[in-house]
Parts: sequence; structure tokens; C-alpha cells
Amino acid sequence: MSQQRIINGRYEVGELIGRGGMADVYLGRDERLGRTVAIKMMRPDLARDPQFQTRFRREAHASAALNHPNIVAVFDTGEEQLPDTGQHTDVSLPYMVMEYVDGDTLRALLRKDEVSLDQAVEWSEGILAAVAYSHENDIVHRDIKPGNVMVDGSGAVKVMDFGIARALSDTSATMTQTQAVVGTAQYLSPEQARGEAVDFRSDLYSVGCVLFELLTGRPPFVGDSPVAVAYQHVREEPPEASTLVPEITPALESVLKKALSKNRDDRFQDGKEFLSALRAAHYDGIPVSDDQSTAVIPPAVVPGDTQATQAIAPISAKDDSIFEPREELPEDYEMTGQMETADDKRKSKRRRGWLIALLLILLLGGGAFAGWWFWNEAEQQRIEENQVDIPDVSGMPETDAQNALTTAGLRPILEYEHSDDVERDRAIGTEPAGGVTMQRYDEVTLNISLGPDEVQIPDSLQGASEATVRDTLEELGLTVADVSYVNSATIPRDRLVDTNPSLGSTVSYGATVALRMSSGEVEVPDVRGMTAGDAENTLTAAELGLGIDVVEEENADEETGRVFEQSVDPGENASQGSVITVTIATEPEETESPSPSPDDDETDSPSPSEDESSPDDEDSPTDEES
Repeated sequence: MSQQRIINGRYEVGELIGRGGMADVYLGRDERLGRTVAIKMMRPDLARDPQFQTRFRREAHASAALNHPNIVAVFDTGEEQLPDTGQHTDVSLPYMVMEYVDGDTLRALLRKDEVSLDQAVEWSEGILAAVAYSHENDIVHRDIKPGNVMVDGSGAVKVMDFGIARALSDTSATMTQTQAVVGTAQYLSPEQARGEAVDFRSDLYSVGCVLFELLTGRPPFVGDSPVAVAYQHVREEPPEASTLVPEITPALESVLKKALSKNRDDRFQDGKEFLSALRAAHYDGIPVSDDQSTAVIPPAVVPGDTQATQAIAPISAKDDSIFEPREELPEDYEMTGQMETADDKRKSKRRRGWLIALLLILLLGGGAFAGWWFWNEAEQQRIEENQVDIPDVSGMPETDAQNALTTAGLRPILEYEHSDDVERDRAIGTEPAGGVTMQRYDEVTLNISLGPDEVQIPDSLQGASEATVRDTLEELGLTVADVSYVNSATIPRDRLVDTNPSLGSTVSYGATVALRMSSGEVEVPDVRGMTAGDAENTLTAAELGLGIDVVEEENADEETGRVFEQSVDPGENASQGSVITVTIATEPEETESPSPSPDDDETDSPSPSEDESSPDDEDSPTDEES
């Protein structure tokens, strides 16, 4: 398929910018309005499947009916005729002309950087606004996930891909097709996983899964296979988000708990309710109650009741009422035993006061020391109990490595780098390394391999379909830049002949590769002037693989025994294995003049008359004379 062409007389198709499960997305330009657009076109290898045709048209219909700033707008739809392959006719490629969003998907942003709590809530608000609007228009998306949400350069959220969306009246159709669940396992609602009918609350569960991943960096459920993940959605409770990220508040935790309820009656009943609860939890710290679908507002505090106790004002040392002046004694006053006794009592009281004060000091000091000692012991015990050893995850698949670290009580932070020794999407190791003791909930850097910095284009791709080649190259970290068609005698039509750089060559990670697909035809050479044997050797050679049919024709103007005509002109293309008819010149037969017969000679030759005689007759004797 040519990538530079005009469809519908106005849309110029540019470079490939994205690839989905059933369609390719190209950068385009609306020549009539002079604006950049995105053109989503069904993949040619799926164009003959009625099921995918129906899904694509349903997406176009659902998207075109929605006009909201948080939903990717659809400007136009149509169909383009699929080029005739000689075997199939009347097959068209549906397409949609959409708003071009210059940004990244949430999936790419999650893999690229750590998302803050404010960003997670802000992006979730945009998703909920889009979902609430689609629900008001009776459209259930059914596939809300980070890969279907884009964030543009200004931070605006755009929900896209309504490929499996249905109107509410049609959601009685289950989510299973040919024994397989339609959707993405990490974000399926329990009723979707069970293949039951879905409604608006199924989308809200998926939004809850996305919110969980934005807040914690991982989906609520992970497993070795989609079936294992779907089972967890139905049977198991998600982990508390605050155990993965301690900064998550109890209010946000309550929103997640309600959004991820197994029973849809226990969830938020519409997008606006979910959005209000999320804002109240994040910005005001108001949690969601267990028995209500609205946020619980704590009772107001009465100012007069705020004092639990009343403090007593301190006594001033200058208070005259405490120190009354003593009455002066006469100079000749003699000290009596009673006076001495009073002095002794005062001294005794002072000593007792000092002893009591010292005792109190000792008691308080001992109590403080004992309290510190017990606190220190408890803290040491708590530290020891919270200490965990980092498991060795080297060589594990990315998901398994994340699960191992999360199960150990650690918070994995993903980093991606190239490695010549570790296979792509497998763990290189952790920082700190495995076996090191850390505190529970500490962050650990998990290094994931992107594969070698240089990769080899596999030779085995020759003869494979375009879809297989694309998937293989993308798995290797390469990008398909262009597709062209070349002649080939041995490679069937629409199969790979070669690449640029060529098959088997080594290229840098992330390099672009051009595909050369077979046109199913070969160029017919000029065999005129050749003998029949030479013409046969040329046409049936391995690089052409054509057949030959030799016809002889008398021709006095051409060299005898040489080809002077061929059924397909030189330089023209013919289908693989075609039979080329060549005409060989033969010498025409010569026409001979007829020879005279004896009768003709006697008739035509004059005979001597009776009166005439030849000289010999005069000399020869007559019978009588002899």
C-alpha cells in the first residue's frame, strides 16, 4: 500500500505514526481545511474479516456521536477500495479522519517517568469527565486503559479507541467472542471477566484500575497470563495502595476501594459521582463512606467546645498576699525552746522537701530512662520486623520481577537500559543488588533490559506476511518506515522479499527499516533474436520462473530459426509462472515450375511436310535402290 496518496479527494496520507490491533494510524493533512489530522485505517490483512469490519464501523459511529474536549474528535469517515490482487474484488478499507493529538499515551508516560499524586488525580479527572459524557450519550467504552488515553503537550487528557464500545441497549451482548474475552485483562471489570452483560459501572471499574496504576505505578492485579489476571479480578481483593506508596492518603484509599468493588452495586453509580468523590478525597481529605456513595463530611467543630480543659494561671512571686510581713520582735526577746522547736521543724520540712524533690527527680529520671529504653527496644524490634531482603530477580520477565519485589514489601521503580547479555523485557537486576537488607516499602530500582544496543534483522522473515514482519521488528525495537513492492519470481504476492537495511544485517536499536514486499509479478525480458533453446533457458531460469510455448511461423523477412515475436512485450510485467508464447521464423517453401511432358513436345514441335525432306533424305537410298 502506498503511503503517499490522497483519499476522498482531500486527505493526504503521510507517515505511519501508530499501530493497533485492527488498524494503522497515519499522520495526515486535510487539504481543504489546511489542518493536520490523524487517519485511522483498517489493516489490509483484516479487511476481509466481517467481524473486524463491524468493530471498526462501530467505533467510527460511536466516536463521531461524541463531542467533548476529553474525547478524541472524529471529523470524517469513509472507505477506500482495496487494490485488486487478482483473487479478491470489492473489498474496501474503512477509515476515520480524527483529531491529531500531539502527545503520549498514559502507558508511555507511566513507563517513562514516575507520576505524582497530583498528576494522577488530574489525569483521572479528565478520563472520568470523558466517560461521564459518553455514558450520558448511552455509550459504554468497555476498554478503558492507559493505552487508550493520551495526554497532549498542554496536559489535556484525550480518551480514544471506541473499537469495542456499544450502546447501552446493546450491552446485553457479552464480552466473550469465540471463547476469548474482549478487552485488556489488567483493566477488566469482574462482570466482563465472567462474560456477563456490562453497563456504565463496568467502565468506572476500569477507571479505578487506571487510577490505581497512576497512583502506584502498577495495575491492581498482575499475573503470568491474562487468564490469571482475569481470575484475580473475579476472586481476589486488590492490595492496599498505601502499602505500595505510603503517601497515598486514607481518603484516596477509600475512593479506590469503592471503585474496585466486585459487586457493581457497591461501586460509584456514575462518572460524576466518582469525579466528585475523587476531588473531595484528594483536595479536601474527605473519604468515602462504606455505606454511602457520597463523601462523608465530618461534623463541624463548635468553637465553645474546643477547650477540653482550662489552664490555671501561674502564681506570681510578687503576690503580696503570699508573703505577709512578720511582726518585729523586741531586742531583749529571749529565744525559747518553743522557738527553737519551730526552727527545727522548718529545717526538717526543708530537708523533707529536698528529699521529696530528689526522689521525684530520681523517679522521673528513672521513668524517662525506662520509657526511652522500652521505646528504643520497640523501635529496634519494629525496624527488625520491617527489614526485608531484596530478592534476586535477575533474568525474570518484567511482570514477574515486579511481583517478586512487591510481594517482598518493596516499591519497584522501573528503569530501562540496553543489555547484550539479558533478553529484552527481562530483569537485569536491582539497585541495591539482590540480598541486601532494606526497610519495608523502600524504593528499589528495577533495571529492565531493552535488549542489545544493536540488533540483527532475522533472515527468517523472508516470505512472511507484512503483519508478521512488523510485529517481529517492533519486538526487536525497530520501526517500520516504508513499504514498497518489487518483482519476485519465487516470493508469493504480499510476502516479504527483502528489507532495507537488508535481511541478516545488524542495525542500531530503534532504527527504521523499509520493507520490500512481493508484487507477485516478474519483468519479462527481450528474447527476440534468440533461438528457441536460448529463449527457453532465459525465460525458465530460476530468477524468472516463467513458462514458454514455442510457435513456428513462415517468415521470409526474419532470420530462420530465431524468435521474432513474443506474447508479452519486453519490459512488461507478467504474473509469476506465466507462460510466454514465442514465435520462431521458418523458411517458406519454394514454388517449382512444371516440366514439359512428351505429348506436349510432339504437339508443340512442327513436323516436316510431305513435300519437304531433310537433307538426309536426299542422300539416303530408297528401299527400291537398295
